[in-house]
Amino acid sequence: MSTPSAESHFDVAAFYAFSKLPEADLKSISQRLQSYAQELSICGLLILGQEGVNSTVAGRREKIEEFLKFVAELIGHEKVEAKWSQAPRAPFRKFAVKIRNEIVTLGKPELVPNLQDPKNRAHRLSPEDWNKTLEEEEDVVVIDTRNWYETELGKFKTAIAPDISEFIEFPRYVENSGIPKDKKVLIYCTGGIRCEKAILEMEQQGYENVYQLEGGILAYLEKFPNRQFEGDCFVFDHRVAVDQNLQPSGRFGLCPHCGQPSTKHIECVRCDTEMLICAHCHDSGDQSLRTCSKNCAHHTRLTPGKKGRAPAPQGLRHGQ
Repeated sequence: MSTPSAESHFDVAAFYAFSKLPEADLKSISQRLQSYAQELSICGLLILGQEGVNSTVAGRREKIEEFLKFVAELIGHEKVEAKWSQAPRAPFRKFAVKIRNEIVTLGKPELVPNLQDPKNRAHRLSPEDWNKTLEEEEDVVVIDTRNWYETELGKFKTAIAPDISEFIEFPRYVENSGIPKDKKVLIYCTGGIRCEKAILEMEQQGYENVYQLEGGILAYLEKFPNRQFEGDCFVFDHRVAVDQNLQPSGRFGLCPHCGQPSTKHIECVRCDTEMLICAHCHDSGDQSLRTCSKNCAHHTRLTPGKKGRAPAPQGLRHGQ
């Protein structure tokens, strides 16, 4: 894949669109997406399913905009909107399409028919309205719908951060939250897609006054950096997180053992390679986790104290 020069950068676009796609067409759509992305020298990850697409891609902005038009035409949308950020190097190794049952997994297929109902747009707050609400209204509950390792990096000042490891746990959190059903509730996520389903789930559970941040944290930071959101925003690519100016924060790695954001510097007990691991693995007391890779961890468990060569470099994981 040809890439922007060292003096330039990669533009990064996060986007999603709900659209009813026949299961029989998914393989053909996947192949066409793969082919066109390669033609445009785009890297990234696209989740494809019968309910639509969910993706982050990187490359030159004009090429990505061509790709967005192609995606919109392919899935029958007039336009696919994206949230933009930047990276100094490719945040993905290649372009890949993964076909899944859900493009964001909640385990509630019965909600899908409602995702394109126009009346649901009334419950979206623009970044401007969201910021105004947070600054002027006190009697609201703000809920972060993301996973615990995302909220640890940053969140809105007054937000509740549910201790969930996967989005599929969100419905149970709501059931047990004790938040009054008539309370005004604001929910948000990284780019908006999780809230599309979360708001329907909350309404199904009887909440009548729920609003989502349109475009998520990425859209908010574009207009209101260093205001109501504190810290960095986790992203599912090699950047790990972006700062208040939507630039790679540079503060985090991904733990080689569990894949969580990592800040703890170690020297591998087996091969002496310097590495960042997460606080949970660092503080676990398990010496095999004071290593630079799963390979070194495996050999440390087999022969504690024995030194060995550093493993070949491995790519970072992709996430949703």
